[in-house]
Amino acid sequence: MSAATTRLRTPAGRTWRPGVAGRQRRPSPALLLLCLLSLGLFVWPVVMLAYGAFRTVPPGFGHASWSASGFTAALSSSAVWHAFANSLILSGSTVLISTALAVYLAWTVTRTATPLRRIVTPMAVLIFSIPPLFFALSWAMLGEQPVGLVDKALQAMFGVTPLNIQSWFGMIGVSVLGATAAEYLLLLGPFLALDPSFEEASLVSGAGRLRSFFLIELPALAPSVLGVMILGFVLGMGLLTVPLLLGEPVGIYVLPTAIYRDYQAVTPPNYAGASTLALLLVAMVLILVAFQTRLLGRRSFTTVTGKSSRRERIDIGWWKWLGTAVIVIYGLLALVLPLGQFALGSLESYFGVYSHLSLNNYSTVLHTTGTGQAFETTLLVAVVAGFGASALGVWVALTAQRSTSRLRRLPDLSIWVLWAVPGITLSLGLIWAYLSVPGLRSLYATQWIVLLALIVGTTPIASRAVTGPIGQISRDLEEAARTAGASGFRATAGILLRLILPSFVVSWYITGIVASGNLDIPILLASPNNQTVPLLAYEQFDDGSLSQAAATFCLLIGIVAAALVLAAAIRFTLRLRAAGRSPVLPALRLPAGLAGRSR
Repeated sequence: MSAATTRLRTPAGRTWRPGVAGRQRRPSPALLLLCLLSLGLFVWPVVMLAYGAFRTVPPGFGHASWSASGFTAALSSSAVWHAFANSLILSGSTVLISTALAVYLAWTVTRTATPLRRIVTPMAVLIFSIPPLFFALSWAMLGEQPVGLVDKALQAMFGVTPLNIQSWFGMIGVSVLGATAAEYLLLLGPFLALDPSFEEASLVSGAGRLRSFFLIELPALAPSVLGVMILGFVLGMGLLTVPLLLGEPVGIYVLPTAIYRDYQAVTPPNYAGASTLALLLVAMVLILVAFQTRLLGRRSFTTVTGKSSRRERIDIGWWKWLGTAVIVIYGLLALVLPLGQFALGSLESYFGVYSHLSLNNYSTVLHTTGTGQAFETTLLVAVVAGFGASALGVWVALTAQRSTSRLRRLPDLSIWVLWAVPGITLSLGLIWAYLSVPGLRSLYATQWIVLLALIVGTTPIASRAVTGPIGQISRDLEEAARTAGASGFRATAGILLRLILPSFVVSWYITGIVASGNLDIPILLASPNNQTVPLLAYEQFDDGSLSQAAATFCLLIGIVAAALVLAAAIRFTLRLRAAGRSPVLPALRLPAGLAGRSR
């Protein structure tokens, strides 16, 4: 009798037939609900961008006619194509430099005995945890002529011309600082997983270590490196904060700043033009994704084999001091100088006057109307948006990997569509999507639409974070629970969800940090009554209150640092608990019948 027709009587009296679920094609109500939710949250805003590009009235107003005038006017403007070219230059330059630096740092940390290599990963995690506005705002202050900390130091020590941070050099350099940390963290895993036998075979054949790296190891890492480059280019095309603070004041416009100005700086807002620019950005990103699939789709890049071998660290002689210098310089530029400028600037009575330091700026910020509300909104965003995005990501990943319906890939594909939508473009799409529906118009300019937009914007990150851990858990565990009489829901909740809980918590933490520091989405959706801290700090900087902006960001960085310390403490406690050495918490143990199969 085949497994597909065998009936098993469970201890609870239920009848369960192995293999029937594997042939089930009918979508469940939960899957249908998830499909509708995914289309509404992730696809509808992109569709509404196209809708808005051909409308003659703002979102939410009826009696509009269809017209291609806004679409054609935007695409025929030389300023638009100039901004598009600037986006390509900024994103391309940033991704080339940052990827090269990230690859070098990953190779240095995983393959060599370079001093200070152990601080690179914690430093990258800290840089990744700090909001993107941090680098733009801090370096705008560092290069503020002639009172910035770097400018004053250069004048005092070398008598050279002050650093002009508001330039192409400044935009690319500051963008590289933030992008390198994220790309390094993404490349660290593939470098650690690379089979050392590849290099050993090359060395036996007479090739040197440098030649082996470029001809053997780096091509084997091509999917990871190219994937990181594509992702970095996509994020660079949608970058708003750095061009807004460092490029726009000197007349350097990119597509995101052009979209922002079409919406904010024109009365009435040029919705059709902004939507057209957003569609141009989305089309460019989709072309990049298709290019990646075409280039790597049919090639094999097996780098992890069943052979067990130990990788020895390479002694690179005096070159290790070059690696140490790179680590020190990167840490100085990405952390020490920006944090020093924020801390010093927040204590100055007037920005650039390095005397009579006090805490008056902190007192002013904390007693300013709206500051408390901004921190409450940011905390709400970090906790609720992070949890909502992670829960939705788990639901989508579980459906894609455990369901047998033909619709199971639809939610995941919907999330992939959103990867091509930068934050400011998503905000514009949500404006069209929700203001066009009478029952949802009341959400506009409230903290709820900001919260919903940040959940939508961070769900792709959460989905990528939990997909791998879910895929590593065998279905046998759930089948064993079903055989023992557990329902499908109980088997999933009691076994699968418990096993992926650490990954869920990590996803919650990462998405919460990303959402709380996001400026691109709230800048179009928030009102003065529901600002987030990054938006408040940007407006303070834009008004010329640089010292207060520094104090606001120092408070936010302090909260992020406290969250990092708490996360490290929880991780340490959980590791003790798992090892059965915790003096307070009992060790978490799986049932004897499942323990061996979960390894």
